[in-house]
Amino acid sequence: MLEESTYHLTVVGLGPGDPELVTMKGIRAIQAADLIFTPRTRPDEASRALRIAQPWIDPTRQQVVPLTIPMERDPALASAAYQETAREILECVQAHPHTPVRAVYLLLGDPLLYGTFTNLRNALLHAEPGLAVTIIPGVTSFAATAAQVALPLSSGNERVAILPAPEDAEELRGLFTAFHTLILMKVGRHLPAIIATLSAMNLLDQAVYAERIGMPEERVVRDLASLRDYEAPYLSLLIVRRTRDSS
Repeated sequence: MLEESTYHLTVVGLGPGDPELVTMKGIRAIQAADLIFTPRTRPDEASRALRIAQPWIDPTRQQVVPLTIPMERDPALASAAYQETAREILECVQAHPHTPVRAVYLLLGDPLLYGTFTNLRNALLHAEPGLAVTIIPGVTSFAATAAQVALPLSSGNERVAILPAPEDAEELRGLFTAFHTLILMKVGRHLPAIIATLSAMNLLDQAVYAERIGMPEERVVRDLASLRDYEAPYLSLLIVRRTRDSS
């Protein structure tokens, strides 16, 4: 077991993709690190997190460690992947010549909102309860999207819901009716069904679609009817804000 407080991991939320949206606290943590862990989903894939943080990394004095964390739907396979990643992180930390080790784990968005780190943190602390973990929040993709199109997410006592895009049309109808603003994450393959529900409820003109927000290849669309047959990527979202009663 590691000695308490000897090893410290700082988790930095980098925001949606624009390096200018990384917080000053996050930048300072990156610059001060000895070890920098950068996740990716496939071994042949470039880390988006590394691309965002690159301006503040000095390869002459900092070690960048790529971590491959596959997106597994099966709970058992996902748990095994997180345990393996936790093992890799702890081995790198323990083997580093500097003590105390300053390590950072980089990720897109915010560490505690629909990210992989919640599960990875559990695996890390289970394997090594003495590891000190600090979390630095990041700007969310939906906050960046709303700012870009000047769309208020709420006013007064209006209700806002944030959730992964559901498949069931009736569930969607209930959500659109119950909340003034609905933020649907990970839209992807569900986009055609969501557009159909929005159209049936006369809400198409009250929604905005965004993908890879803050990245060079970002796309923001207000004309949702043009996306009826579009294959949306995983990093996509919808914001629907009711400005009038739906039918």
